[in-house]
Amino acid sequence: MPRKQPAKRSQFDALLAEERWTSIGALEWTRLRGMFGETSLREWLRESDVPVEQPYRGVETKTLESLEDSLRAMAALYSRDPAQRKLCRATVIAAKDRMRFASRNDKVDPTKRAMKAEMVEWLLVWLGDPELFEPWVALRKRQM
Repeated sequence: MPRKQPAKRSQFDALLAEERWTSIGALEWTRLRGMFGETSLREWLRESDVPVEQPYRGVETKTLESLEDSLRAMAALYSRDPAQRKLCRATVIAAKDRMRFASRNDKVDPTKRAMKAEMVEWLLVWLGDPELFEPWVALRKRQM
């Protein structure tokens, strides 16, 4: 009887243990994404102890604080590495689309929908001009 392949998550955990990466950058991300796909990979990496560099870490949208931290890191990368700008923008656009969907979903709790709508605004400001995000968010937080 043929032996079953271990679950993808088990393969992921085994690979991290074997490679002993100190961080996940472009090379590691490309390899992992090819093996596991992007959707589960971001979640698994968040649960691991291995730091993930931007833009591969993505935009964290659990709280406004985590969103702010993600967008600040993304803005820093955007300003220092023009070669990464297209990927940064695509990552932020994808997060904006997810938050917009959640903000309009009647099945989502109204309080959470309101928070997601606020996140959409933050993401749109970042997309308008990443350098303006930091001063804008300081003003916005005072206003809230």
